[in-house]
Amino acid sequence: MLTTTTAWGEDRFRLTLGAHEYWDSNFARNATVDSEHYTRSVVALAVNEHISKQHFSFGVTGNRYDYEQRDDLDVSFYEGNASWRSDWNQRAKSSLAWTRDAYAVDRLEFAGKDVVAVDNLTGQFTLGTGNNVGVTLGASKVAQAHSNDARELLDFDENEFFVEGTYTSATHSLLSLRLRQGKRGYVNTARDNPSPLDFDYDQLELGGVWVLTQKTQVEFTLGRFKREGIINTGTGTQASLDIGWAISEKLKLALSYSQSEPALGETSDSPADIRASKLMLTWVPAHKWLVGISAGYSEQGYLPQLTEPAREENIITISPFTLTYHFSSLASIHLDSQWVDRQSPLLYRDYHYLQANLGITLVF
Repeated sequence: MLTTTTAWGEDRFRLTLGAHEYWDSNFARNATVDSEHYTRSVVALAVNEHISKQHFSFGVTGNRYDYEQRDDLDVSFYEGNASWRSDWNQRAKSSLAWTRDAYAVDRLEFAGKDVVAVDNLTGQFTLGTGNNVGVTLGASKVAQAHSNDARELLDFDENEFFVEGTYTSATHSLLSLRLRQGKRGYVNTARDNPSPLDFDYDQLELGGVWVLTQKTQVEFTLGRFKREGIINTGTGTQASLDIGWAISEKLKLALSYSQSEPALGETSDSPADIRASKLMLTWVPAHKWLVGISAGYSEQGYLPQLTEPAREENIITISPFTLTYHFSSLASIHLDSQWVDRQSPLLYRDYHYLQANLGITLVF
């Protein structure tokens, strides 16, 4: 599948066109099977420019979804990113980056048409105090918006300041310590009556990249946060672990685990705790071929609400076959399938479905 990330490259100018056909056996996401076929059309433009020690990048991706049976859900939206990076000298570096991620919500989250867009603007300045040590100061602003007026109470603005210290070894292993302080406000409420979902937060993160060998690498993040608000209050943990192993030149294995405690109101589904793990195996049988298989398992915990009890839901995801074939550097075809089984004590949330995707991408 073409994403905004794919649109970026080292080419000075790149235009990408893509078309993807999806077949979903249970599009309604409930115990009653209700299939759907839909098409995703993609147009992406990317520009990269180097001027001395300055690097400028810009990319935008347009997405269009057309549904066979539910044309009321047809929707268009865009994603994008832009950045400026500068190496002022050997010790001083700065960057300014904007990203816009967007997606059409899953039917489990909301039955109507809604696109969630998240804009993130980040600026930072890094000063190296030696060959291996660096200190970074930065700030970011995040804005989340829903296209459907019925969900505008979930729109928020978030402002954050951070300071980070890093150490890089001679083998390119890295260790970092970051302190983050921020504030989130849900914007579509009366000024004299702030949303009870608003909160301030502090988070301390330890992260790193451990290069064990040329074929094995481990990345990790461990963070502890404190939130202060009416509803979103208390302490919690954010963690992730990614292990990559190049078994051979053609065979690679990736393992990942993550734990998060999202703030209430971040999505309408609003799990209070998410623990997810994934295994992915990729094989390159020949120069133009890429074959993959993956499996994932996650546990989502929910707090009690007015109409629903506290509960835990388990999700099993299996992608038994993924195939990408590059006809040339300008054209490729992609085929994948995915089976998902959600196990929930609530009958209307206990379901499974199979999704298949066939797409072609052209690059100019």
